[in-house]
Amino acid sequence: MPPVVDHFRQIGLRDNKMKLTSLSRQTDLMFSHFDGEVQDRGDYIVVKTPNNPGYHWGNYIIFSNPPQSGDFEKWQEIYRSEFTYYDSFKHMTFTWNQNNEVRPNFDPFLNAGFKLDRAKVLAAQKVNPPPKLNHFIEVRVIQTSAEWEQAIQLQVATRDRCFDEKGYEVFKRRQFNTYQAMSKAGFGNWFGAFLENHLVGDLGIFHQGGIGRFQNVETHPNYRRQGICGTLVYKSAQIALQTLDVTTLVMEADADYHAAGIYESVGFRPTEENQSLSWWIP
Repeated sequence: MPPVVDHFRQIGLRDNKMKLTSLSRQTDLMFSHFDGEVQDRGDYIVVKTPNNPGYHWGNYIIFSNPPQSGDFEKWQEIYRSEFTYYDSFKHMTFTWNQNNEVRPNFDPFLNAGFKLDRAKVLAAQKVNPPPKLNHFIEVRVIQTSAEWEQAIQLQVATRDRCFDEKGYEVFKRRQFNTYQAMSKAGFGNWFGAFLENHLVGDLGIFHQGGIGRFQNVETHPNYRRQGICGTLVYKSAQIALQTLDVTTLVMEADADYHAAGIYESVGFRPTEENQSLSWWIP
């Protein structure tokens, strides 16, 4: 796969004082540049989404290296000083450039209740049908208000049960305001898998500089293990590659979850692994 960093010249990533080495972190910033703030401090980058303060991955910090001794207090102090719009802190999220030469020290964070997450980043320039192709669903771009509402409700239904339903729906509605605005501005589409006009799966693909980034791939709990996810990813990727100004597609999956295998079955290949630390009050 050819280098992709140059594609991000137009959103300012080449001018960062802190070089981002992660493809997924680079593509994350297209959303923050559209509907938030990205501030480069030299040895870390602050990502803010003031209009959606409950969005953990809209209000976070990217550091130049993994956490080391002394960073537990330092990183929290930086977070508090940067996110001045919080009256009290109910979540913190940190990530960093992966560096195999630096030995991370996660213990103080884990002992304080932070969760360490590992994400597999995958990319593709062409796709193939999944082994289990679902011939009954129709994959199409979400367009009507009713379809957008179905997508929001599906996303809420598939949330991690550690998140309160009411608070999660508030977060999702704010997030989808951004996705709808990006779609109207020509930066991508939200796709749905419909079974007799009933939404059973959905995802987003948004692009800039020739790179398309998947968002929030979900299948309704009542319709899993029917090949819907693989079919939706395959067909939406085809549409993106054929109709959008996209040559490379990127997605991120939990390194310990089976979804990455589904994505690989349609042609995506692992490119890197990212780590992050998150804390929140349920």
